[in-house]
Parts: sequence; structure tokens; C-alpha cells
Amino acid sequence: MAILPILIALLGVVTLVSLFRRAHWPVELLTHFRPHLIVSSIGGALLCLLAGERWEWSIISLGLALINYAALPAPRWVRSEAHLAGGPGLTVVWANVWQKKAALERTLDWAKAERADLILIGEHPNIDPSEMLLGDYPYRIDTGIAPERPFCIRIVAYSRTPIVNGAVHAGPGPNHRPFLTFAVVVADRALNIIAAHPVPPHTTSLTQERDRHIAMLSAHAREPFLLTGDFNVTPWSPGFKGIPGHRVGAYLLAPTWFNNLPLLGLPIDHIMVSPALKASSYAVALSTGSDHRAIKARVHLPAKQ
Repeated sequence: MAILPILIALLGVVTLVSLFRRAHWPVELLTHFRPHLIVSSIGGALLCLLAGERWEWSIISLGLALINYAALPAPRWVRSEAHLAGGPGLTVVWANVWQKKAALERTLDWAKAERADLILIGEHPNIDPSEMLLGDYPYRIDTGIAPERPFCIRIVAYSRTPIVNGAVHAGPGPNHRPFLTFAVVVADRALNIIAAHPVPPHTTSLTQERDRHIAMLSAHAREPFLLTGDFNVTPWSPGFKGIPGHRVGAYLLAPTWFNNLPLLGLPIDHIMVSPALKASSYAVALSTGSDHRAIKARVHLPAKQ
């Protein structure tokens, strides 16, 4: 089976390129699949042994697995503390519904059933949100109907409690994707909320715009804050380090995108919180008809001193 050494050699080329050119498109795209490279390397080593290939190829493949593992950044996420669940907090849902009305309706139904306090929808379809869930979520903030041109999107927030200091901001050019900032009151304290959806890294210029968008969010991340959205970055890609805060919930086996191809799924939707916040739960929803899955977290502010 001469094909195995060829595949392992190709895997080695991909690994080396993804290490030394990882900040540059299109190589940057490979960094999102670092865990997949690890699994492929381990699988290659096992196949070499089972197929009777020379043991050197098995050692090389295991070495590639170790190299890719070493390239993973240190985990940056908040573990759930179940004992906090009964205390004052905020249950927040983020979902990219892919501009599909049916996916929006299913997501809103799921979020309501999960007793979410705040629902944030990315790629909201261009339909009027004012009458949706009005009895349970009477407060809204909306970036507005997206123009009919590529990479323009709409973000809408549905809230059970009043929205304070709401603002819509333009992201960096040339697409200027809007993002939301506002505050809600949790246990007599204002929690600053940011909802964003930077552009996908389809080209060099779009990758640079995505990274500028992420960098722009830091100026609005005032303690205590919760930042959520589809950032088009995984936790093991270079762009993730620019996102303020720590991610709520583990992400290695919990993809939020590419959900129709679970073995290639990636966690690119995140709920990030400032150091002052803790979390009691995190969950990824089942599919609602979008190419993304909704995510939910319950977060808690520290008691006033």
C-alpha cells in the first residue's frame, strides 16, 4: 500500500506549511483544522502498522501528531460551575440562522423553551422582528435590514429585560458589517453586551477585515462584559487570540458550524466573558435548519462588595 507513505508525506507538508505561514491566507484556513490533522496523523500511524508498512512511516506520522498537538494554543475557556445555577444570572443564546425564516423560528422556540433571558440572532432574515416573541421578549435592538449585497448581515437582540445604552456600530471596511453594543441589568448590576459577526476569511482582504473587526471589539469590552457572535475563527487559529475575554464552555468536541458534516465541524461561534464573570452551564443546540448550531450559556456576576 504505497499510497500511505504518500499521504503521510502530504500530511507533513500541510503541517509544516500551517506552522510557518499560519497568519497568511489561504494557509490560515488550515489552522482551523489542527485537531483534524492530529487525528489524521494518529490514524496514519495505525494504518501503517496494520498494513505492514515500514515502521519508520508510523513513527513519522506519530511525530506529525505531536507537532500539531504542540501547535495548539493554551486553552482559554471558562468551566461551568453547576453550584451557581440557582443564583442570579443571565441565560444568553447566540445563533447564526443563515437568513432562513424557518431556522429563526425554530431557534426562537428553542431559546424560549430553554428560558433564555437574552437571544442574539446573527444573519437575521430581513423580516420584521417587532412582533416575534413580543409577550416574552418585549425589548429589541436591531442593526437594521441588511442591504442586498455580499457580506452584509443583520443582527437582532431579543430581551426579557430592558436594553440600556443600545448602539449600532459599523465594522471596518470595505464591508462595514454592523455590530451591537448595549447593557442589561443582572442582579442590580449592568452587564455590557457585544454581539458581532465578522466577515468569513474567503480571501486575503476578507481575512484582514475579519481580524480588524475583532480588534475593534476590544474598545467596547468594558468590564463586566459578555461578547458573543460568529467570529469565523476557531480557538486554535491565530485570529482567536484577538477576541477579548474567555470562552464559556469547552469546544474541542462541540462544533457549531458545518453541522451537516460532523467530522469536519468547527467551533466558530463563541460566548466570551470578562474575568469577573463565571458560568454555570453551556450547551450547543441540535440543528434548527441553519448551517450553524445555536449556543447557550448561563453567566453570573460576582456579588457587590
